[in-house]
Amino acid sequence: MVDSVEEIAYINDVCDSLGLDTISAGNLVGLTIEAARRGRIDLDINYGDVDAIVSLLKDIVYRRGAGAVLAEGIRPAAKEWDLEDLAVHVKGMEPSGYDPRRLKGMALAYGTSDRGACHLRSTFYKLELSGIFDSEQIEGKAQVFADWEDRHILMDTMIFCRFYRDFYPWEEFSKVVKGLHGIEMNEDELRQVAWNVHNDTRQFNVREGLALEDDLLPARFFNETIQENNAGITTDQFQTMLKEYYQIRGWDKDFTNLKQ
Repeated sequence: MVDSVEEIAYINDVCDSLGLDTISAGNLVGLTIEAARRGRIDLDINYGDVDAIVSLLKDIVYRRGAGAVLAEGIRPAAKEWDLEDLAVHVKGMEPSGYDPRRLKGMALAYGTSDRGACHLRSTFYKLELSGIFDSEQIEGKAQVFADWEDRHILMDTMIFCRFYRDFYPWEEFSKVVKGLHGIEMNEDELRQVAWNVHNDTRQFNVREGLALEDDLLPARFFNETIQENNAGITTDQFQTMLKEYYQIRGWDKDFTNLKQ
């Protein structure tokens, strides 16, 4: 409910100055406002109250009052305030504005990302927003997503900016690798490198305690639709994509253990 461009820019500048990620900061503020409105904490803050929002952001950085709880992240804060059913995150990371109820490929992206609801790991929203791939299509989406994701994984290994994604199809990567390292690699070999990186990351996370339920989205995405156009995503739609994705990656063989 902060609808002034000037005030949004101001809050954004405050976050930058304090070293706060704006996506996480915004989600933490929203959770705090709900906690205050529901009487879980004693704090004078509400939607649209720019001064109170900025004050809270500073409290997070300096670990003062409610900010001390929020500084630990949305998952510990939600548990502390008994708002776990309300908090929106995957693996402790809050999503950006690419809503998985409308962009269903982003549901898969958020759920399977190694670091939580991250829009940058795959940037699959680009395909759906541009109409290259139907945002409502479920069947076959996981394969398109995995192919798109692999190319982005390779970009990460080369430290390429995400905004150059459209300029580097697989054949261009082959030229880059040849130019940088003198190694001849075709598309299949490059894809294998990306798969190895992704699989090793998954194995690391599993070793550190990752479970199947950590790939699920918050229940609110399945239970609440977008009011403007009644858009939503069902548990069955999500699990269909997730099962297909697991099969493509060669991960879990007993998908029936995944529960919502």
